[in-house]
Amino acid sequence: MSDPTPPAPRLVDLARLTGLSVATISRSLSDHPGISAATKLVVRQAAEAHGYPLRDRPASTARTAKDRNRICVVMPAALSPGNPLANPFELSLLGGIGAALRDRHLDFSVAWQAPHDDKSLLKFMAKSKYHGFIFLGQSQYHPALNKLAESGRRFVVWGIEADDQRYCSIGSDNFQGGFRATSHLIRLGRRRIVFLGQSPPVATAHTALSQSMVRLAGCQAALRAAGLPVDPAMVHAAPGTSEGGADAVDNLLERTIAFDAIVAVSDVIAIGAVRALQQRGRAVPRDVAVIGYDDSDIASYAQPRLTTVRQDTLKAGNLLVSKLLRLMDGHAVTSERLLTEIVIRDSCGA
Repeated sequence: MSDPTPPAPRLVDLARLTGLSVATISRSLSDHPGISAATKLVVRQAAEAHGYPLRDRPASTARTAKDRNRICVVMPAALSPGNPLANPFELSLLGGIGAALRDRHLDFSVAWQAPHDDKSLLKFMAKSKYHGFIFLGQSQYHPALNKLAESGRRFVVWGIEADDQRYCSIGSDNFQGGFRATSHLIRLGRRRIVFLGQSPPVATAHTALSQSMVRLAGCQAALRAAGLPVDPAMVHAAPGTSEGGADAVDNLLERTIAFDAIVAVSDVIAIGAVRALQQRGRAVPRDVAVIGYDDSDIASYAQPRLTTVRQDTLKAGNLLVSKLLRLMDGHAVTSERLLTEIVIRDSCGA
């Protein structure tokens, strides 16, 4: 008597054989545009080798490659009319993303629309034809991003990691950055340290998701660790421009608030603060030490050259791209924090 014919393999069997999820196997076999050509090839070869019944093959790998290229970077909403597309750090991060995609022979687009709240984000995503998204910022629409993640949309975010977060975010350790910058100034003997931070563009229940707010928390933790008071008068909101930094310093001086150091939430704000101090007859760093954030190109050309907290935009761009492509291939990904470092130049004295 001949042996009975073994049952045909199921999707779950192919998933076990390939190490992929059942959902990825199903989308691969149906030629879903969100699955890479390489993953589809692995699945199809496994199916053929184990006798899984196949239907029509993909029209061509060129089509799937074209589909995979449909990646969009969504920039944050402008803080006010007439602002440029992005600040120097965001442009550097955009360059890191572009370099990572170029290395993989992929193209991307930058959305002309800039969602500013949950409603505008969901409307934008409903109309968009892209298959993968990279958001630079999250505080304005964190709840909507959670909804999009639950619906299966493929995206990653440059930003912080929240307790209730259901999506992948890549970002620097902002708390560590604020703590290190402030601790460095304290070691130099500075005791009256001002924090100049950019307020979130829209005040919501999720403003705590602002990177600026996390850096402030790190700054204040360093003050407490050194036994120094945390004075609300030493925290000043500043729009993310050099004019914003200059105006903040002018305001502090006009209110006769004594300070001997500044931690700024960006290099742009820090450079504006330095200019205002110099115009008011305050020497940097003799009278006031200044530390910026980002280590953008302008930091090394400022006068004096700006001490700053460095964020690695090439590594950040590569992580954002690699996580997104894995998502588009049907894999699970996790959030990740990047370490920061202080780049010592002239504006803090040592």
